[in-house]
Amino acid sequence: MRALRVTFLGVALGGVMYAQEGVKFGLRASPALGFFGLDSAGRTVRNLEGAGVFGFAGGLMLSFGFSDNVSLLLGVGVGTGGGKVEYRPDYGIKAAGDSVLTLSATGLTSAQNVTYRATLLNVPLFIKLRTNAIGPTPLHIKGVLGGQADLRVGSSTNSDKRLISANFIDQDRARVTEHFSTFLAQASAGAGVDIDLEGIGIIDVTFLYNHGLINFFNKDFKFTETVNGVTYRDLQPYKDLKARLSSLQLQLIFWF
Repeated sequence: MRALRVTFLGVALGGVMYAQEGVKFGLRASPALGFFGLDSAGRTVRNLEGAGVFGFAGGLMLSFGFSDNVSLLLGVGVGTGGGKVEYRPDYGIKAAGDSVLTLSATGLTSAQNVTYRATLLNVPLFIKLRTNAIGPTPLHIKGVLGGQADLRVGSSTNSDKRLISANFIDQDRARVTEHFSTFLAQASAGAGVDIDLEGIGIIDVTFLYNHGLINFFNKDFKFTETVNGVTYRDLQPYKDLKARLSSLQLQLIFWF
């Protein structure tokens, strides 16, 4: 948390010192369509299926203009994201001593969906390049390149039934932290338009793709459970599982 504050303040102060076209303040709202990719050691996971869920991010933005065509954008806000995983009976969870517990052995007879959601402190950082106004119109075409860092501040799982036990997936919505990585990061790129409203401000519209760079799951999460008289120690459901949370975002910023 302290590192994020130091980074934010450092970039902001640097931008103020070198901005030639002034500093603008903005409000950001970004609905997002999520993509949730799963793989295991670079191989397709055949007994799991992943899907994204809708997310949203919003907050404050600063724009440091180095010219009318180049600016640095820095923000801070809160976002939501996550994914849905379809667990199938033949999914095997590794335990200590190389033993494996399959979900069919716990009584699962058909696929079960579990939704993972996280609330994130979101810090976007972009370079924006834009054209001059298109003819007599107030429109500017622009491109955006950068990234976003996220600190998880809340998380939950949601399932219609319990998987193995409450130690793993509990029934209904459960607020948990053990399943999730604390930090996430995304590489971002997009394009859109700026609409100059003379005397009012600028409407900034961008279609942005964010590619997840860090595993969504905590690979070190483990628990111990007794199933059918057999005790499985240090069950690690995410040990070799990699989940990449990406999104397609409609980013709307109003610059004052």
